[in-house]
Amino acid sequence: MLIVSSWGKLKKLSRAELQLLTRALFLLPLTALWIKFWGFKSLYSTMGRASCKYNSQLIPVDASGVCRSQADITVRMVSIASRYGFYRPNCLQRSLVLWWLLRTQGMESDLRIGVRKRAGRFEAHAWVEYAGKVLNDRNDIDRHFAAFSSAIEPFGVKAL
Repeated sequence: MLIVSSWGKLKKLSRAELQLLTRALFLLPLTALWIKFWGFKSLYSTMGRASCKYNSQLIPVDASGVCRSQADITVRMVSIASRYGFYRPNCLQRSLVLWWLLRTQGMESDLRIGVRKRAGRFEAHAWVEYAGKVLNDRNDIDRHFAAFSSAIEPFGVKAL
């Protein structure tokens, strides 16, 4: 019954949504492998440079909400791929894929990383913000993790 329900939901997705979902399904495990073998810095820089070549004009925050609705669709597709795909990514991998997919669509977003110390353990968490709003996590996530003062810019990529 679950498979039939999921198939029915999948058939309702638009072609653009299916393309985003497919890209997320493949990018999530590739992101994990890249980080494991070459590290976060290498991947983040490569993704930043590639997205600039892919879409050389990033659109600043759109007041009309058109970009926000497209960003919400992208968040939803990455979330579905994370939940039902063949690989279960962590927050950094999910956020990197979301950040990159937004950039390839021309939407400037910020990868944020926060840290906290809880019960003697150091913990880190990653999320994506668009227009100052958290896209892929709780709105108050910055109250639970001390975010770095600014978004982390990929090495070798010019900020807008």
